[in-house]
Amino acid sequence: METKLNNKIMRKISELKNGEIAIIKDIIGGQHFINKIESLGIRVGVEISKVSSQMMCGPITINIGQTQIAIGYKMAKRIIVE
Repeated sequence: METKLNNKIMRKISELKNGEIAIIKDIIGGQHFINKIESLGIRVGVEISKVSSQMMCGPITINIGQTQIAIGYKMAKRIIVE
């Protein structure tokens, strides 16, 4: 579900199309979740690109710089991008 904030469309990583580039704007969750995500290099302000996703709520693969990371679907739903 897209949300508009200051005329910019905000979506979750899980909603991006393969090959789409976005900037992380927010991470929704408790401190433990945020620490785990940030340890993978996923931080507010970082540019990512979605590589692929698996059917049936499987893992989502993203690129951050030269690094490719697979995250769970539920994790990807808690990361807001524009």
